[in-house]
Amino acid sequence: MTERTGIVALGARVHLFVQSAYRDEFVGLFRDVLGCRVRELDFGLEQPILLVAFDDGSAFSVEFTDLAPSPPEGQIDDSRAFHGAWIEFRTAELERLLAALREAGVPEFRHPGSPHAYFSAPGGQVFRLLDVDYVGP
Repeated sequence: MTERTGIVALGARVHLFVQSAYRDEFVGLFRDVLGCRVRELDFGLEQPILLVAFDDGSAFSVEFTDLAPSPPEGQIDDSRAFHGAWIEFRTAELERLLAALREAGVPEFRHPGSPHAYFSAPGGQVFRLLDVDYVGP
């Protein structure tokens, strides 16, 4: 058996912080536009934690707090995109969900190092959608 040392994998969970004022829009984007399963978890904080879960067992959670960074003002582009972690989601319905994001008016921009479209969720979180079978950087 090979000895495993140091970090050996990326976990299937991400935790985000989003300003409270964006809660309803953020929930609506992932629940209504993207069709994700969302639920609230009460841990005794000022607001419940939002959990967005996926079929493969992975999930991300969101803590809505006024301590979260402010999103950039005005039109989003690569030079003004929120400079936190960017998230990649995989889907078997890439074209349908890209169209749904665009129809919903979710801000979209391009990064010069990537051929993919990036979007900014309410509160400034940047993400992209890729086909579930996509292989590449």
